[in-house]
Amino acid sequence: MNSKLELRLLQSFCAVAEELHFRRAALRLHATQSAVSQQVKELEQRLGVALFARNRRQVELTDAGRSLYGDARDMLAKAEATVLRTREAALGLRGTLTFGLIGAATFQAMPALMRAVRDKSPEIGFRVREMTAREQFAALRDGTLDAGMVRAEPRTADLQLRTVWREPVICLLPAGHRLAARDRVAIGDLEGEPILNLSRDYDPAAHDLYVGLYRKAGFEPRIVQEVSQIATILFVIAATGCVALGPAGFTVLRRDGVVFRPLAAPVPQVTTRLVWNPKRVSRALEAVLDCAAELPPRVAHHQREREF
Repeated sequence: MNSKLELRLLQSFCAVAEELHFRRAALRLHATQSAVSQQVKELEQRLGVALFARNRRQVELTDAGRSLYGDARDMLAKAEATVLRTREAALGLRGTLTFGLIGAATFQAMPALMRAVRDKSPEIGFRVREMTAREQFAALRDGTLDAGMVRAEPRTADLQLRTVWREPVICLLPAGHRLAARDRVAIGDLEGEPILNLSRDYDPAAHDLYVGLYRKAGFEPRIVQEVSQIATILFVIAATGCVALGPAGFTVLRRDGVVFRPLAAPVPQVTTRLVWNPKRVSRALEAVLDCAAELPPRVAHHQREREF
């Protein structure tokens, strides 16, 4: 039973079953007693069974009526939930948002945001796609993406960015490397080392950040390989002996042959930013943006850190 008429018949039946009185059931439904009585009678005719035993003094459920009651309540509850979901969807309060992500955002930033949204607005779902920052910007402009996460990209006139995550830069070393025994590594210690870096086409902000850090330390990095996938970085370090700089979020990963070491103070900081098109903001995205604004900073307070 799923038509409006059939749902009305079930509503009348359940009201009478709960009140065991036609007049009280009619008052509850804001209907006339004759209308409720007629709807119950029609339901009985459709099912071919008596749902109530009636006399002048009382109304009682029959065995068939008791059997139907539980199923009828479930059907009405599902119907009401469907109506609510439909109305919320029309207002943009629920649904699935499509997010573009650079690979590093999957370590901590996006999981933190998704947990916050799940706590406050569990009706909102996420569909995620790993994309370069440039791909995200293009998709935000053409409407195929709701929001994205990128590094500290320059602001553009038609898109908005908000910092949602901050983390220290760390050093990634092959196990057994001469610097692996140290508690902290200075960037200057990497001079002359074979260096692995992210491709500028994949993540221009991160690429430029790390190259800038090497140069700020007083040397030109000897970059022997660039990669365009975060997952490849640990493999290349373990297999080739390259060293690299990266976000502290890498520590959530584990791979034999790779060790992570914090940098000596002052420790540079890398940021992740939420980006969206202000011309395409749904109610669901507004809820996500509110959650993003409440994310606490994730940096080590005992370290001196600077944002680049």
